[in-house]
Amino acid sequence: MRRRSAITLLLSGIALAPASACLAAPAAAASRTIALDIPASDLTVALNEVGRQAGIQISFPFDRASGHHVAPLKGRMTPLDAVRRLIAGTALTVREAGEGHILLTAGEQRTNAAAPASDEAASSDGDIVVTGFRLATRRALDTKRKSSQIIDAVSQDEVSQLPDVNIVEAARRIPGISVMTDRDSSRGHDNYQYVTIRGLDSRYNLVTVDGAQIASADSSYRGAQLAMLPASLVSEIQAIKTVTAQYDPHALGGQLNLVTKSAFDTGTSLTAQAMGGWTSQTGKVVPDRNANIRADATGAVLFGANREFGLVVSGEYQQLHASALANLPGDTAGAGWTYYTAAGAATGDIANSTGRAVPVRVQDYAFDEKRERYSVNAKLEYRPNDRFGVSVFGGYYHELSDEDRYEALALPSSSYTPGASADKGKLNTGNYQLGLVAQPEKRRTWLVNGNAHYDFSDTLKLTAGASNSQAHYNEDRWMYKWNTGMVITPSSAATSNLPAYGYSYQSANGQPTIALNDPVAAAKAASYGPRYWRDIVYDIDNRVRGLHGELSWNFGANDRGLGIQAGVNQTLTHVESLLNYREWFAKDAASAALIGNLDQYSQSTVLTPLSAPGVNFYLIDAAKAKAVLLNHPEWFRQSTARVADGNNAFYELRESITAGYGQLRWQGDALNLQAGLRYDSTSVGVTTHLNGGSALVSRQRSYAYALPSAVATWNVTSAVKLRGGISETIGRPDYGQYGATTTMSLDLSSTLTPLTINQGNPDLKPRRSWNYDLSGEWYLGAGGLLSVALFYKDIHDEIFTKSTVGTGVYTDGVTYGATITQPVNASRAAVKGAEIQIVKDRLDFLPGPLANLGVSLNATWLDGHFDFVSTNGATRRIDALFNQPNHIYNATLFYVDGPFSLRAAFNRIGASPVSVDSQFSWRDIWADSRDQLDLHASYNVTPWLQVIGQVQNVTNTAFEAHLGQNRELLQTRYPVGRTVWFGLVFKPGDRK
Repeated sequence: MRRRSAITLLLSGIALAPASACLAAPAAAASRTIALDIPASDLTVALNEVGRQAGIQISFPFDRASGHHVAPLKGRMTPLDAVRRLIAGTALTVREAGEGHILLTAGEQRTNAAAPASDEAASSDGDIVVTGFRLATRRALDTKRKSSQIIDAVSQDEVSQLPDVNIVEAARRIPGISVMTDRDSSRGHDNYQYVTIRGLDSRYNLVTVDGAQIASADSSYRGAQLAMLPASLVSEIQAIKTVTAQYDPHALGGQLNLVTKSAFDTGTSLTAQAMGGWTSQTGKVVPDRNANIRADATGAVLFGANREFGLVVSGEYQQLHASALANLPGDTAGAGWTYYTAAGAATGDIANSTGRAVPVRVQDYAFDEKRERYSVNAKLEYRPNDRFGVSVFGGYYHELSDEDRYEALALPSSSYTPGASADKGKLNTGNYQLGLVAQPEKRRTWLVNGNAHYDFSDTLKLTAGASNSQAHYNEDRWMYKWNTGMVITPSSAATSNLPAYGYSYQSANGQPTIALNDPVAAAKAASYGPRYWRDIVYDIDNRVRGLHGELSWNFGANDRGLGIQAGVNQTLTHVESLLNYREWFAKDAASAALIGNLDQYSQSTVLTPLSAPGVNFYLIDAAKAKAVLLNHPEWFRQSTARVADGNNAFYELRESITAGYGQLRWQGDALNLQAGLRYDSTSVGVTTHLNGGSALVSRQRSYAYALPSAVATWNVTSAVKLRGGISETIGRPDYGQYGATTTMSLDLSSTLTPLTINQGNPDLKPRRSWNYDLSGEWYLGAGGLLSVALFYKDIHDEIFTKSTVGTGVYTDGVTYGATITQPVNASRAAVKGAEIQIVKDRLDFLPGPLANLGVSLNATWLDGHFDFVSTNGATRRIDALFNQPNHIYNATLFYVDGPFSLRAAFNRIGASPVSVDSQFSWRDIWADSRDQLDLHASYNVTPWLQVIGQVQNVTNTAFEAHLGQNRELLQTRYPVGRTVWFGLVFKPGDRK
């Protein structure tokens, strides 16, 4: 029996009036007659609702109760009678019924049972009360146990126990899941952005919300922008690893399904939290002005005459600040390092060089970013009876990333002098550049998803649904650059290499440090003249609409014998990519003098570049730089060449996918066999500009596949399951691989192939993969699991960019020999792996307080390769797929004792290839392995108020990437920093 304060009553009554029932006066005894109104629901929900309405605690083994659907229960009765009616026909029995507590058990009673922990009670077979801290782990294990597929999951309750601010960070706790940062190397890399499933890049894995595809505003990439989705959106994150016929087959690695919250699962409730914190990197570039903020709230209510309606509404707001001094000596494609021949010519061919790696693009960045996210979700459900139900979910997700990227760059000429050792040398002349890119980007995503089901009988069931998702991306990137050695004429703004800005260098652990020949001149802001102003506006729109219908007979989770299922799906996708590129230079030397050198545009804050400690790193004032262009346009001339750049970036793509599928299943008490076939037909139309001009050209493509799948589950015992699966899936080409504009250039000095053509390829086929899966699961009571999974994926028709010799017609109507560069289906790939998972939410075999410890461990080992076709036609094998690490480790240790809980989570992601060079293997770029340790602590001040503290990235681990023969050369280093959070969680009426 718990007492509620007047403050609790007032706050919860204002926030969610129907919740007042759960805050009613002192708890009734289990034997007292009261009015109860329990809606039709899962048995676990119904038991919790009885406890809520009666004001008592009901403890039960979650895995034994879950999955039993019970009819509505209404009238005056004792809570004990209500519980007995609800559990009739199950294996559950009432073990204890005290004044404020009812304990249910399954199986034979246990003597000398260990005393329960303070937040839980032990049942007769070792199961734990589901109303405590460990409910989160049990829900995820229950999803895995009851699924007919090989699946792993993490519940939102688990997510809330760690400082995971978005879906991506939460998903990395799942076995077989790795995550990666932003693909755009010109932007900051302070957080994870994309999910990789079993070594397959996120472009190969579909992301759905309650089964509906969510749009992603990316002009060239199918992978969803998950970082903008809040972790509070979901009740569970599911990684579906064996994709059967009812799923969209765009799933070489698997599918990530986000299950939204339901009021019928939570009952009437309200949860809110507010957190503030700071990052150790904040203020490293410009003075820190704001702290980090996170706040979210979720309210659920059941209403209607028979509580047949359920409504969940949630919202979240985040404001995150980050800054960093970062190195990029390897450039974005690895061209920041090169070798020289004995004659002094730059070369990528190590065999014909001096064997010394020379840094020729020494680049430092200073990032300062404010990221703001907010979202609103609502889900309305109607369940008048067991046979019919309908739900509508809507969500809006908004992200604004306001980022300034300051640059300090040394570019030398090819005049090179070797040093006294292999890690030293001198580049005799060069130029130094200081720049700013003010690059705010805005992402907005909408999703509406409706689903309904109607059961004609206990065995014949119909489901249907429709969804509409839209995503929009906008970036308005302003770029300003000041340079040494500027030469301004009425027709050009060129740079000249001078002896003062050449440099000597020394490399240590693959990181170069340079000393300019004249550091005094380089340190003066007046030494830098105006070079260019650029404004690049990028707009991308993506709309995805879906319809689905499914009829099944005897195909339910508890049905036995033969079952049949058939369904149809329709998905329409529309993508439009627009670019407006403008560029200005000083009109002439006199205008350049009027515009002024860098000393007129620098901020008061001056940094020191990590790679050039003798140079002042001046930060450009964006407002002053933009104002001079707007106020004095007569001092500038605008480049006309950028019109073609804008036209080349434009395309409009329409994709229609129509699919039908059928499945047969035979299910017994111990064996479940399921086989299906999906016929998937796709048509694609792309409209682009031709060769950068105003003329438009359209291209069409269609393909269809019959894709089989089969999965089997054998319940060896009540605690041991074996599973196996085989399926064929596909990975559709990226939008940009279809939509790339055809560009042509003519060089009549070349006698064989004077015409060069770069283009997309409308004839691309999707990648195809045969997938083989085996797993074994041993459930160690309600909160324990030992599982092992093995898998192998054999991938055909992998897509790579390839150059071939052919013929083409130029704009003059003449046919020429041509070098044609386009993406093609030209290779094979494969990946195999193993996953091990150990979960024990309470180590009850340990003595005393140590029994309150829990542990969750998982490890994934991956071995992949693909055959890369170089521009000269040669093939070489890469020992991993793109963004596929060779290992992933997760270890979580948690402790719960009364109102106090502590959790420590470790995540390690192994090294993975980021890009592959078309000529020289030493320029392949690999992201380094990375470890991250996170901490969470909480204390329940009252039953409805919790204080929490969190630390993210305790070890202050940076993101790094390397290249070279032995990955010895630094490509990029981006420090992340340590983030600390403190906050409050408010749960009025929470009975846990």
